Amino acid sequence: MAAEQKHGYQELADLMAWDSNLAIFPRFRSANMLCLLHMQAEISELEERLEDLGYINNKSSDEKRGRLCYDWSVLKDLGSDSPEKKLLHELRVKLADYNRALSDQITLAAQASPEPSDISYLQYWLQHPKGGANALRGPGSMTWSPIEDGGRCLDELVCLSPPRTAERTVAQSVLDALWPIIRRLPKGVILKREFGPKDESGKSAFTSMGNIRMFRNIADQISSFVATTLILLPVITLHFVKSANMRLIVIVVFSLAFQGLVVLATEARRSEVFAATAAFVAIQVVAESENIESHIILAWLSEVIAGKEEKESELNNEAT
Repeated sequence: MAAEQKHGYQELADLMAWDSNLAIFPRFRSANMLCLLHMQAEISELEERLEDLGYINNKSSDEKRGRLCYDWSVLKDLGSDSPEKKLLHELRVKLADYNRALSDQITLAAQASPEPSDISYLQYWLQHPKGGANALRGPGSMTWSPIEDGGRCLDELVCLSPPRTAERTVAQSVLDALWPIIRRLPKGVILKREFGPKDESGKSAFTSMGNIRMFRNIADQISSFVATTLILLPVITLHFVKSANMRLIVIVVFSLAFQGLVVLATEARRSEVFAATAAFVAIQVVAESENIESHIILAWLSEVIAGKEEKESELNNEAT
């Protein structure tokens, strides 16, 4: 017996389990902050009550109660229904909840927001007739909608998948350019994972590429090749440029292009970008100086050769 088609939140849960990049949830920042503030107020009240109780015990004429402030054994022997024991137990419970909630917020704040392409694909699925088909209703159903339709902005959402920090800008741009070709490759070349009901041809409307990381590595290699070519290209160009002003313009243009590529294609820090750009400029200056020196040497050799030929002609004339 075929499994019954799921709908609504059950189908959405299956989609998020199928692709963790689509497991997108709201951060509820304001609600979380409100809970933390209320818990803080409750703990502060318990602190004040304990301080007041300690002040009363310290001023008490009862020797045993006076020792409660500095003798743990006296406090330990008190009954569980004593005001001190009740307040301490309540404070311990409140602090545990508060610390847990605070740690959760620190973890949540460090988690990356979803990529625009992922939230766009989730919106596409929610509206597709063979996907969510706009079936969600009630509070929270517009969480993933566009902002103008009552949805939340990217900063207010969190994705459960690991952050994709290794995907560099240039490599991702190359991958985006090749994506129309990649998605049409046969299954023998790229693994395809399908989701949802299939049509008469046996294909699903929603497909995920299983080994897309291989193509990301290829795109990364292409960007590295472009960077290497950019290092060699100015040296070759300067060799053929004769004008000193044009050589200066070439150095400036290639240096700016190199700096931009380093920023986009790598995760280098500002100091590393500056050092790499300075080294790149130095390479061009060395090539330029060698080019100038070679022109000087060639000019000197030409003058020497011309002078030698003139002297030989004079000697030949005198001999005749």
